[in-house]
Amino acid sequence: MQKQSIKTITLSRLIQIFFVAIIIVLSLIALSYRNFFQHTVENKALVIAEIIKAGLTSHMKAGIMDKREYFLSEVASVHDIDSIRIIRSDAIRKQFGVRSGSEAKLTDDLRTILASKKPHFIWNDLDSNVIAIIPYVASSQGELNCLKCHNVNDGELLGAITINLNISGYQELVMKYGYAFAAVLLVLAILIVFNMSHVIERYIRKPLSKVIHEGELAYSAHKKIDSGSYESQELDDVVQNINNFNEEVLLKEDDLQKKNQELIALNQEIELTLEEIIMAMGKMEEIRSKDTKNHAKRVAILSRMIAKSYGMSDEEVHLITLSSPLHDIGKVGIADNILNKPGKLNDEEFEVMKTHASLGYEVLRHSKRKVLYSAALIAHSHHEKYDGSGYPQGLKGDEIPLFARIVAIVDVLDALLCKRIYKEAWVGEDVYNLIEKESGKHFEPKLVCIVLSNFTTYEKLIKELS
Repeated sequence: MQKQSIKTITLSRLIQIFFVAIIIVLSLIALSYRNFFQHTVENKALVIAEIIKAGLTSHMKAGIMDKREYFLSEVASVHDIDSIRIIRSDAIRKQFGVRSGSEAKLTDDLRTILASKKPHFIWNDLDSNVIAIIPYVASSQGELNCLKCHNVNDGELLGAITINLNISGYQELVMKYGYAFAAVLLVLAILIVFNMSHVIERYIRKPLSKVIHEGELAYSAHKKIDSGSYESQELDDVVQNINNFNEEVLLKEDDLQKKNQELIALNQEIELTLEEIIMAMGKMEEIRSKDTKNHAKRVAILSRMIAKSYGMSDEEVHLITLSSPLHDIGKVGIADNILNKPGKLNDEEFEVMKTHASLGYEVLRHSKRKVLYSAALIAHSHHEKYDGSGYPQGLKGDEIPLFARIVAIVDVLDALLCKRIYKEAWVGEDVYNLIEKESGKHFEPKLVCIVLSNFTTYEKLIKELS
Protein backbone atom coordinates (compact mmCIF):
# COMPACT_ATOMS: atom_id res chain seq x y z
CA MET A 1 0.00 0.00 0.00
CA GLN A 2 1.41 3.36 -1.08
CA LYS A 3 1.74 5.83 1.77
CA GLN A 4 0.33 9.37 1.53
CA SER A 5 2.46 12.48 1.56
CA ILE A 6 2.50 14.95 4.48
CA LYS A 7 0.72 17.47 2.28
CA THR A 8 -2.10 15.07 1.39
CA ILE A 9 -2.55 13.90 4.98
CA THR A 10 -2.56 17.45 6.38
CA LEU A 11 -4.98 18.83 3.79
CA SER A 12 -7.36 15.89 4.08
CA ARG A 13 -7.46 16.26 7.87
CA LEU A 14 -7.92 20.03 7.53
CA ILE A 15 -10.80 19.61 5.08
CA GLN A 16 -12.47 17.15 7.43
CA ILE A 17 -12.13 19.59 10.33
CA PHE A 18 -13.54 22.47 8.24
CA PHE A 19 -16.41 20.29 7.03
CA VAL A 20 -17.39 19.41 10.61
CA ALA A 21 -16.86 23.01 11.73
CA ILE A 22 -19.08 24.36 8.92
CA ILE A 23 -21.85 21.92 9.85
CA ILE A 24 -21.61 22.93 13.51
CA VAL A 25 -21.54 26.66 12.74
CA LEU A 26 -24.45 26.41 10.31
CA SER A 27 -26.42 24.40 12.84
CA LEU A 28 -25.77 27.00 15.51
CA ILE A 29 -26.72 29.81 13.12
CA ALA A 30 -29.85 27.97 12.06
CA LEU A 31 -30.87 27.42 15.69
CA SER A 32 -30.13 31.03 16.53
CA TYR A 33 -32.14 32.34 13.60
CA ARG A 34 -34.94 29.90 14.38
CA ASN A 35 -35.09 31.18 17.95
CA PHE A 36 -34.86 34.74 16.67
CA PHE A 37 -37.69 34.52 14.17
CA GLN A 38 -39.72 32.34 16.56
CA HIS A 39 -39.46 35.07 19.16
CA THR A 40 -40.34 37.66 16.51
CA VAL A 41 -43.39 35.72 15.34
CA GLU A 42 -44.62 35.19 18.89
CA ASN A 43 -44.23 38.90 19.68
CA LYS A 44 -46.09 39.74 16.49
CA ALA A 45 -48.92 37.42 17.48
CA LEU A 46 -49.10 39.02 20.95
CA VAL A 47 -49.20 42.52 19.41
CA ILE A 48 -51.97 41.50 17.01
CA ALA A 49 -53.87 39.94 19.91
CA GLU A 50 -53.63 43.21 21.88
CA ILE A 51 -54.84 45.17 18.86
CA ILE A 52 -57.77 42.79 18.41
CA LYS A 53 -58.53 43.01 22.14
CA ALA A 54 -58.57 46.81 21.98
CA GLY A 55 -60.69 46.76 18.82
CA LEU A 56 -63.24 44.37 20.24
CA THR A 57 -63.47 46.40 23.45
CA SER A 58 -64.07 49.59 21.46
CA HIS A 59 -66.77 47.81 19.42
CA MET A 60 -68.41 46.67 22.62
CA LYS A 61 -68.36 50.13 24.13
CA ALA A 62 -69.73 51.62 20.93
CA GLY A 63 -72.47 49.03 20.83
CA ILE A 64 -71.51 47.73 17.42
CA MET A 65 -70.41 44.18 18.27
CA ASP A 66 -72.40 43.00 15.27
CA LYS A 67 -69.72 44.72 13.13
CA ARG A 68 -66.79 42.86 14.67
CA GLU A 69 -66.61 40.40 11.76
CA TYR A 70 -65.59 43.27 9.45
CA PHE A 71 -62.98 44.36 11.92
CA LEU A 72 -61.53 40.87 12.25
CA SER A 73 -61.57 40.41 8.49
CA GLU A 74 -59.62 43.65 8.02
CA VAL A 75 -57.08 42.61 10.64
CA ALA A 76 -56.78 39.14 9.04
CA SER A 77 -56.05 40.77 5.68
CA VAL A 78 -52.75 42.01 7.06
CA HIS A 79 -49.69 40.27 5.54
CA ASP A 80 -48.72 36.90 7.07
CA ILE A 81 -52.11 36.37 8.81
CA ASP A 82 -54.11 33.49 7.36
CA SER A 83 -57.06 33.56 9.74
CA ILE A 84 -58.35 34.90 13.09
CA ARG A 85 -60.84 33.05 15.26
CA ILE A 86 -62.50 34.09 18.56
CA ILE A 87 -62.86 31.64 21.44
CA ARG A 88 -65.24 32.62 24.26
CA SER A 89 -65.13 31.03 27.68
CA ASP A 90 -68.04 29.20 29.20
CA ALA A 91 -68.75 32.19 31.49
CA ILE A 92 -69.02 34.62 28.55
CA ARG A 93 -71.12 32.17 26.54
CA LYS A 94 -73.46 31.94 29.49
CA GLN A 95 -73.73 35.74 29.74
CA PHE A 96 -74.01 36.63 26.02
CA GLY A 97 -74.98 33.38 24.37
CA VAL A 98 -73.38 31.56 21.43
CA ARG A 99 -72.57 33.43 18.24
CA SER A 100 -71.52 32.14 14.84
CA GLY A 101 -69.09 33.61 12.32
CA SER A 102 -65.52 33.95 13.52
CA GLU A 103 -66.14 32.21 16.81
CA ALA A 104 -64.37 28.85 17.32
CA LYS A 105 -65.81 25.91 19.17
CA LEU A 106 -64.47 25.46 22.69
CA THR A 107 -63.13 21.90 22.84
CA ASP A 108 -61.62 19.97 25.73
CA ASP A 109 -58.13 20.40 24.23
CA LEU A 110 -58.67 24.16 24.07
CA ARG A 111 -59.96 24.19 27.65
CA THR A 112 -56.72 22.44 28.71
CA ILE A 113 -54.61 25.01 26.83
CA LEU A 114 -56.61 27.97 28.13
CA ALA A 115 -56.47 26.70 31.70
CA SER A 116 -52.85 27.89 31.92
CA LYS A 117 -54.01 31.44 31.01
CA LYS A 118 -50.72 31.81 29.03
CA PRO A 119 -50.12 32.27 25.31
CA HIS A 120 -49.73 28.94 23.50
CA PHE A 121 -48.12 28.44 20.10
CA ILE A 122 -48.46 25.42 17.78
CA TRP A 123 -45.64 25.32 15.21
CA ASN A 124 -45.98 23.49 11.90
CA ASP A 125 -42.75 24.11 9.97
CA LEU A 126 -43.62 21.76 7.11
CA ASP A 127 -46.80 23.73 6.33
CA SER A 128 -45.05 27.06 7.08
CA ASN A 129 -47.58 28.23 9.65
CA VAL A 130 -47.99 28.72 13.38
CA ILE A 131 -51.20 28.86 15.40
CA ALA A 132 -51.09 31.34 18.26
CA ILE A 133 -53.66 30.90 21.02
CA ILE A 134 -53.69 34.06 23.16
CA PRO A 135 -55.97 33.96 26.23
CA TYR A 136 -57.87 37.05 27.46
CA VAL A 137 -58.01 37.29 31.26
CA ALA A 138 -60.43 39.62 33.03
CA SER A 139 -58.75 42.54 34.73
CA SER A 140 -60.03 45.62 36.51
CA GLN A 141 -56.75 47.43 36.03
CA GLY A 142 -56.09 49.98 33.29
CA GLU A 143 -58.39 51.68 30.88
CA LEU A 144 -59.80 48.40 29.53
CA ASN A 145 -61.73 47.42 32.66
CA CYS A 146 -63.29 44.12 31.68
CA LEU A 147 -65.48 43.92 34.75
CA LYS A 148 -67.58 46.83 33.56
CA CYS A 149 -68.96 44.85 30.63
CA HIS A 150 -68.59 41.23 31.69
CA ASN A 151 -70.18 39.53 34.62
CA VAL A 152 -66.97 37.82 35.74
CA ASN A 153 -64.46 37.99 38.53
CA ASP A 154 -61.04 39.65 38.36
CA GLY A 155 -58.50 37.18 36.84
CA GLU A 156 -61.19 34.93 35.33
CA LEU A 157 -60.71 33.68 31.75
CA LEU A 158 -62.81 35.57 29.24
CA GLY A 159 -61.71 33.55 26.21
CA ALA A 160 -58.94 33.56 23.67
CA ILE A 161 -58.10 34.46 20.13
CA THR A 162 -56.44 32.06 17.67
CA ILE A 163 -54.27 33.62 15.02
CA ASN A 164 -53.00 31.44 12.15
CA LEU A 165 -49.76 33.08 10.96
CA ASN A 166 -47.90 32.24 7.73
CA ILE A 167 -44.15 31.94 8.52
CA SER A 168 -42.85 31.07 5.01
CA GLY A 169 -41.27 34.53 4.74
CA TYR A 170 -39.34 34.02 7.93
CA GLN A 171 -38.26 30.55 6.80
CA GLU A 172 -37.05 31.92 3.46
CA LEU A 173 -35.14 34.62 5.31
CA VAL A 174 -33.42 32.03 7.51
CA MET A 175 -32.54 29.88 4.48
CA LYS A 176 -31.26 32.92 2.62
CA TYR A 177 -28.95 33.93 5.45
CA GLY A 178 -28.04 30.29 6.01
CA TYR A 179 -26.89 29.93 2.39
CA ALA A 180 -25.01 33.20 2.64
CA PHE A 181 -23.20 32.11 5.79
CA ALA A 182 -22.49 28.69 4.26
CA ALA A 183 -21.03 30.33 1.17
CA VAL A 184 -18.88 32.65 3.27
CA LEU A 185 -17.65 29.77 5.41
CA LEU A 186 -16.96 27.64 2.33
CA VAL A 187 -14.96 30.42 0.68
CA LEU A 188 -13.10 30.98 3.93
CA ALA A 189 -12.37 27.24 4.20
CA ILE A 190 -11.13 27.11 0.59
CA LEU A 191 -8.88 30.12 1.18
CA ILE A 192 -7.47 28.57 4.36
CA VAL A 193 -6.92 25.19 2.64
CA PHE A 194 -5.14 26.80 -0.29
CA ASN A 195 -3.06 28.90 2.06
CA MET A 196 -2.18 25.84 4.14
CA SER A 197 -1.34 23.96 0.96
CA HIS A 198 1.06 26.73 0.01
CA VAL A 199 2.54 26.79 3.51
CA ILE A 200 3.00 23.01 3.57
CA GLU A 201 4.51 23.00 0.09
CA ARG A 202 6.93 25.85 0.79
CA TYR A 203 7.88 25.26 4.41
CA ILE A 204 7.50 21.50 4.83
CA ARG A 205 7.36 19.26 1.73
CA LYS A 206 9.90 21.00 -0.51
CA PRO A 207 12.38 21.69 2.32
CA LEU A 208 12.09 18.05 3.51
CA SER A 209 12.72 16.75 -0.01
CA LYS A 210 15.62 19.15 -0.30
CA VAL A 211 17.02 18.03 3.07
CA ILE A 212 16.85 14.36 1.98
CA HIS A 213 18.51 15.10 -1.37
CA GLU A 214 21.20 17.30 0.12
CA GLY A 215 21.73 14.77 2.92
CA GLU A 216 22.49 12.06 0.34
CA LEU A 217 24.83 14.37 -1.57
CA ALA A 218 26.53 15.52 1.63
CA TYR A 219 27.06 11.91 2.69
CA SER A 220 28.49 10.95 -0.71
CA ALA A 221 30.73 14.02 -0.92
CA HIS A 222 31.69 13.94 2.77
CA LYS A 223 30.44 17.50 3.19
CA LYS A 224 28.01 19.31 5.48
CA ILE A 225 24.60 20.67 4.46
CA ASP A 226 24.28 24.47 4.52
CA SER A 227 21.36 25.26 6.85
CA GLY A 228 21.15 28.92 5.77
CA SER A 229 18.63 28.20 2.98
CA TYR A 230 16.02 26.77 5.39
CA GLU A 231 13.54 29.23 6.90
CA SER A 232 12.12 27.25 9.83
CA GLN A 233 13.94 26.49 13.06
CA GLU A 234 12.75 22.88 13.00
CA LEU A 235 14.31 22.18 9.60
CA ASP A 236 17.46 23.96 10.69
CA ASP A 237 17.61 21.52 13.62
CA VAL A 238 17.01 18.61 11.24
CA VAL A 239 19.91 19.77 9.06
CA GLN A 240 22.19 20.01 12.07
CA ASN A 241 21.17 16.51 13.18
CA ILE A 242 21.81 15.12 9.69
CA ASN A 243 25.23 16.79 9.59
CA ASN A 244 26.08 15.32 13.00
CA PHE A 245 24.77 11.90 11.96
CA ASN A 246 26.69 11.93 8.66
CA GLU A 247 29.85 12.94 10.45
CA GLU A 248 29.45 10.13 12.97
CA VAL A 249 28.62 7.57 10.26
CA LEU A 250 31.62 8.60 8.17
CA LEU A 251 33.90 8.23 11.18
CA LYS A 252 32.42 4.79 11.80
CA GLU A 253 32.86 3.91 8.14
CA ASP A 254 36.51 4.89 8.26
CA ASP A 255 37.00 2.72 11.32
CA LEU A 256 35.05 -0.10 9.70
CA GLN A 257 37.08 0.18 6.50
CA LYS A 258 40.30 -0.07 8.49
CA LYS A 259 38.95 -3.06 10.38
CA ASN A 260 37.87 -4.67 7.09
CA GLN A 261 41.31 -4.14 5.62
CA GLU A 262 42.87 -5.68 8.72
CA LEU A 263 40.42 -8.57 8.52
CA ILE A 264 41.14 -9.10 4.82
CA ALA A 265 44.85 -9.08 5.53
CA LEU A 266 44.34 -11.52 8.40
CA ASN A 267 42.23 -13.84 6.24
CA GLN A 268 44.84 -13.71 3.50
CA GLU A 269 47.49 -14.56 6.07
CA ILE A 270 45.36 -17.46 7.33
CA GLU A 271 44.80 -18.71 3.78
CA LEU A 272 48.51 -18.51 2.98
CA THR A 273 49.37 -20.23 6.24
CA LEU A 274 46.81 -22.94 5.52
CA GLU A 275 48.18 -23.45 2.02
CA GLU A 276 51.71 -23.72 3.37
CA ILE A 277 50.57 -26.16 6.08
CA ILE A 278 48.79 -28.29 3.50
CA MET A 279 51.83 -28.29 1.21
CA ALA A 280 54.02 -29.12 4.20
CA MET A 281 51.75 -32.03 5.07
CA GLY A 282 52.00 -33.20 1.48
CA LYS A 283 55.78 -32.93 1.69
CA MET A 284 55.74 -35.23 4.75
CA GLU A 285 54.60 -38.12 2.58
CA GLU A 286 57.10 -37.18 -0.14
CA ILE A 287 59.99 -37.22 2.35
CA ARG A 288 59.06 -40.74 3.47
CA SER A 289 58.32 -42.02 -0.02
CA LYS A 290 61.71 -40.80 -1.43
CA ASP A 291 60.71 -41.12 -5.12
CA THR A 292 57.68 -38.77 -5.14
CA LYS A 293 59.46 -35.40 -4.99
CA ASN A 294 57.16 -32.55 -6.07
CA HIS A 295 54.37 -35.07 -6.63
CA ALA A 296 51.98 -33.08 -4.40
CA LYS A 297 52.82 -29.86 -6.22
CA ARG A 298 52.26 -31.44 -9.65
CA VAL A 299 48.95 -32.95 -8.53
CA ALA A 300 47.77 -29.54 -7.28
CA ILE A 301 48.70 -27.77 -10.54
CA LEU A 302 47.24 -30.44 -12.83
CA SER A 303 44.07 -30.73 -10.74
CA ARG A 304 43.55 -26.97 -11.02
CA MET A 305 44.02 -27.02 -14.80
CA ILE A 306 41.66 -29.97 -15.33
CA ALA A 307 39.03 -28.51 -12.95
CA LYS A 308 38.97 -25.29 -15.00
CA SER A 309 38.57 -27.25 -18.22
CA TYR A 310 35.81 -29.29 -16.60
CA GLY A 311 33.84 -26.05 -16.00
CA MET A 312 34.03 -25.83 -12.22
CA SER A 313 33.58 -22.50 -10.43
CA ASP A 314 36.54 -20.38 -9.33
CA GLU A 315 35.83 -21.30 -5.71
CA GLU A 316 35.84 -25.04 -6.52
CA VAL A 317 39.02 -24.70 -8.59
CA HIS A 318 40.73 -22.95 -5.67
CA LEU A 319 39.43 -25.59 -3.24
CA ILE A 320 40.75 -28.57 -5.23
CA THR A 321 44.09 -26.80 -5.72
CA LEU A 322 44.47 -26.50 -1.93
CA SER A 323 43.12 -29.91 -0.94
CA SER A 324 44.55 -32.24 -3.63
CA PRO A 325 48.16 -32.30 -2.26
CA LEU A 326 46.88 -34.26 0.75
CA HIS A 327 45.50 -37.16 -1.31
CA ASP A 328 48.28 -39.53 -0.07
CA ILE A 329 48.54 -38.19 3.50
CA GLY A 330 47.46 -41.62 4.77
CA LYS A 331 50.80 -43.07 3.61
CA VAL A 332 52.42 -41.65 6.76
CA GLY A 333 50.87 -44.65 8.48
CA ILE A 334 52.39 -47.20 6.09
CA ALA A 335 55.60 -48.99 7.13
CA ASP A 336 58.79 -47.97 5.30
CA ASN A 337 59.52 -51.53 4.13
CA ILE A 338 56.25 -51.49 2.21
CA LEU A 339 56.18 -47.81 1.22
CA ASN A 340 59.74 -47.84 -0.18
CA LYS A 341 59.93 -51.43 -1.44
CA PRO A 342 61.94 -51.36 -4.71
CA GLY A 343 59.96 -54.16 -6.30
CA LYS A 344 56.35 -55.11 -6.80
CA LEU A 345 54.26 -55.54 -3.63
CA ASN A 346 52.86 -58.97 -2.86
CA ASP A 347 49.17 -59.41 -2.16
CA GLU A 348 49.53 -59.01 1.60
CA GLU A 349 51.70 -55.90 1.24
CA PHE A 350 49.31 -54.42 -1.29
CA GLU A 351 46.41 -54.87 1.10
CA VAL A 352 48.38 -52.91 3.70
CA MET A 353 49.21 -50.22 1.15
CA LYS A 354 45.53 -49.88 0.24
CA THR A 355 44.72 -48.83 3.81
CA HIS A 356 46.37 -45.44 3.23
CA ALA A 357 43.10 -44.21 1.66
CA SER A 358 41.09 -44.90 4.83
CA LEU A 359 43.93 -43.67 7.06
CA GLY A 360 44.02 -40.34 5.23
CA TYR A 361 40.25 -39.98 5.55
CA GLU A 362 40.34 -40.66 9.29
CA VAL A 363 43.08 -38.06 9.75
CA LEU A 364 41.16 -35.28 7.98
CA ARG A 365 37.41 -36.02 8.21
CA HIS A 366 36.84 -34.40 11.63
CA SER A 367 37.78 -30.90 10.44
CA LYS A 368 35.02 -28.35 9.85
CA ARG A 369 37.21 -26.46 7.41
CA LYS A 370 35.93 -26.97 3.92
CA VAL A 371 39.40 -27.41 2.44
CA LEU A 372 40.39 -30.14 4.91
CA TYR A 373 37.06 -31.96 4.55
CA SER A 374 37.50 -31.87 0.75
CA ALA A 375 40.99 -33.28 1.24
CA ALA A 376 39.47 -36.07 3.37
CA LEU A 377 37.07 -37.02 0.55
CA ILE A 378 39.91 -36.99 -1.99
CA ALA A 379 42.16 -39.09 0.24
CA HIS A 380 39.37 -41.61 0.77
CA SER A 381 38.15 -41.90 -2.84
CA HIS A 382 41.06 -41.17 -5.23
CA HIS A 383 41.65 -44.93 -5.73
CA GLU A 384 38.00 -45.61 -6.59
CA LYS A 385 37.35 -46.54 -10.24
CA TYR A 386 34.56 -45.30 -12.48
CA ASP A 387 33.30 -48.85 -13.10
CA GLY A 388 33.15 -49.62 -9.36
CA SER A 389 36.19 -51.91 -9.19
CA GLY A 390 38.33 -49.56 -7.06
CA TYR A 391 38.92 -49.36 -3.31
CA PRO A 392 38.27 -48.89 -0.40
CA GLN A 393 34.44 -48.52 -0.86
CA GLY A 394 33.89 -49.78 -4.39
CA LEU A 395 32.09 -46.57 -5.42
CA LYS A 396 30.87 -46.25 -9.01
CA GLY A 397 30.35 -43.36 -11.44
CA ASP A 398 28.99 -40.20 -9.87
CA GLU A 399 29.04 -41.83 -6.45
CA ILE A 400 32.72 -40.94 -6.46
CA PRO A 401 33.23 -37.27 -5.46
CA LEU A 402 34.24 -35.15 -8.46
CA PHE A 403 37.39 -33.90 -6.72
CA ALA A 404 38.47 -37.52 -6.17
CA ARG A 405 37.71 -38.45 -9.83
CA ILE A 406 39.97 -35.60 -10.99
CA VAL A 407 42.80 -36.45 -8.59
CA ALA A 408 42.51 -40.15 -9.56
CA ILE A 409 43.37 -39.50 -13.23
CA VAL A 410 46.02 -36.88 -12.29
CA ASP A 411 47.63 -39.30 -9.80
CA VAL A 412 47.91 -42.09 -12.42
CA LEU A 413 49.11 -39.68 -15.14
CA ASP A 414 51.87 -38.34 -12.89
CA ALA A 415 52.85 -41.79 -11.58
CA LEU A 416 53.24 -43.25 -15.07
CA LEU A 417 55.20 -40.32 -16.52
CA CYS A 418 57.62 -40.16 -13.57
CA LYS A 419 60.28 -42.61 -12.44
CA ARG A 420 59.48 -44.44 -9.24
CA ILE A 421 61.56 -46.77 -7.03
CA TYR A 422 59.70 -49.75 -8.40
CA LYS A 423 59.63 -48.70 -12.11
CA GLU A 424 61.00 -46.47 -14.85
CA ALA A 425 59.04 -43.59 -16.41
CA TRP A 426 56.67 -44.62 -19.18
CA VAL A 427 56.83 -43.29 -22.72
CA GLY A 428 54.23 -40.60 -23.34
CA GLU A 429 52.53 -42.56 -26.11
CA ASP A 430 52.01 -45.59 -23.86
CA VAL A 431 50.55 -43.40 -21.13
CA TYR A 432 48.22 -41.76 -23.66
CA ASN A 433 47.02 -45.18 -24.87
CA LEU A 434 46.43 -46.43 -21.34
CA ILE A 435 44.42 -43.37 -20.36
CA GLU A 436 42.33 -43.73 -23.48
CA LYS A 437 41.79 -47.43 -22.84
CA GLU A 438 40.63 -46.82 -19.25
CA SER A 439 37.88 -44.36 -20.28
CA GLY A 440 34.66 -45.48 -18.58
CA LYS A 441 36.57 -48.13 -16.62
CA HIS A 442 39.09 -46.48 -14.32
CA PHE A 443 38.35 -42.89 -15.29
CA GLU A 444 35.34 -40.70 -16.08
CA PRO A 445 35.05 -40.34 -19.90
CA LYS A 446 34.76 -36.54 -19.75
CA LEU A 447 38.00 -36.31 -17.76
CA VAL A 448 39.73 -38.65 -20.23
CA CYS A 449 38.74 -36.33 -23.10
CA ILE A 450 40.18 -33.32 -21.23
CA VAL A 451 43.46 -35.09 -20.42
CA LEU A 452 43.97 -36.47 -23.93
CA SER A 453 43.15 -33.08 -25.50
CA ASN A 454 45.85 -31.41 -23.37
CA PHE A 455 48.20 -34.38 -23.01
CA THR A 456 51.27 -32.69 -24.48
CA THR A 457 50.90 -29.70 -22.14
CA TYR A 458 50.44 -31.92 -19.08
CA GLU A 459 53.38 -34.17 -20.04
CA LYS A 460 55.70 -31.20 -20.46
CA LEU A 461 54.65 -29.72 -17.10
CA ILE A 462 55.24 -33.02 -15.27
CA LYS A 463 58.73 -33.40 -16.75
CA GLU A 464 59.65 -29.80 -15.88
CA LEU A 465 58.59 -30.28 -12.24
CA SER A 466 59.99 -33.82 -11.81
